[in-house]
Amino acid sequence: MSRTVLDKLLTDSYARYQVLDHRGFHTHTAHHLASLRCLGASDERLEQLAKIMCEENAPYEPSPHEITSANWRQSLGDERFCKAYRDFFDQQLKTSGDKWCEKFLELLNDHKPEPLINSLVSGLAHPLIHVGYALELNSREVASEALTLSAVGYNYHHEIIDKLKAPKAGSKSFQEIFNNLRADDRLPLFDAPGVGNLEATVKESVDIVLSYFDQWQINTNNLEKTIEDLFDFSVYLYGATHKPDQIDFDFFLLHLLTSMHAIRMIYVHLNEQQLPENILWQFFYIANMIYISQCRPKIDKGLIDNYKIDAGVKTWDYVIEKTVNTKLAEDAHLVKVIRTLRDAETVYGPKDGLYLKTAVKTVDNANIDNIWIGGPVNPRQLNILKRQ
Repeated sequence: MSRTVLDKLLTDSYARYQVLDHRGFHTHTAHHLASLRCLGASDERLEQLAKIMCEENAPYEPSPHEITSANWRQSLGDERFCKAYRDFFDQQLKTSGDKWCEKFLELLNDHKPEPLINSLVSGLAHPLIHVGYALELNSREVASEALTLSAVGYNYHHEIIDKLKAPKAGSKSFQEIFNNLRADDRLPLFDAPGVGNLEATVKESVDIVLSYFDQWQINTNNLEKTIEDLFDFSVYLYGATHKPDQIDFDFFLLHLLTSMHAIRMIYVHLNEQQLPENILWQFFYIANMIYISQCRPKIDKGLIDNYKIDAGVKTWDYVIEKTVNTKLAEDAHLVKVIRTLRDAETVYGPKDGLYLKTAVKTVDNANIDNIWIGGPVNPRQLNILKRQ
């Protein structure tokens, strides 16, 4: 297993495929391949799975016109400019030579008070996740893709995020706020969860969510501990919101878990001038909105804490073998979730099996033909609030 093969595959994907296609699907190649390699996949397995990924990717299409330093903000949010933005950001980073990472962060933070970084949670936070992988892999090509995703995905979310300030009267934990969200009858209650609810959620709930934001007690003196706490909470959102007798995992909530992995990667590269807490504000905003749009499922920590596994058999080796060397390896989101959980235990410790239990629970209950729920056509649902 070598980094050479991974780099070759990422470079090939970067040269051939758009980051966002006409269906609104984001590229996952960098996330997918890097996660597989982190879990120990062989070079041959990476090449085999890369061929499968290519079948889903969209080749580059010509853009309406060139993107330059003079006009690069004029076509934000227009997916027709995938290739033009890719070419522009590629040139910007190449020109910076060995200092491309500094240029990468500069472009993300440019044009205040409305920097590109404020669009990272658009598109279910795929740009945020991509930024995390760019920095983790130290890859200029993945960084260019991340900037391109941020540019073409620029949408209504930034209008709210641009105005966020530090919470004014924070006294509540994230858990307390989500308990209050679940009980708040002012919030919309949809007939079923699904991606179509997210924009409606923002329109109907933004004032309420911002009022909760001001109640959030964020420890600015220890952002690393805040990140750890938010990560653990995202684990419970992902793995402890199903019905007690029906184990399922929500497609939209899982992005909050992989977002927190990205934030952990990003944090070490941001300095005080780049406002690392701004990324956490964005996470608060999008986590609230996704939770509401997915019908505010009950968070029952016991569904993970009390989950029984055979300690002698259901080890990380078991989880990784099942993830890398079965058809489960073909699902980018599952692979990302597993490596995110495994890496968390490496950094934060076992925590009474929190991460391992969630990983075992995932691979033991995943059906490759229908792994995720949360869309309007899936008959299964989490333990959600329902209309009376």
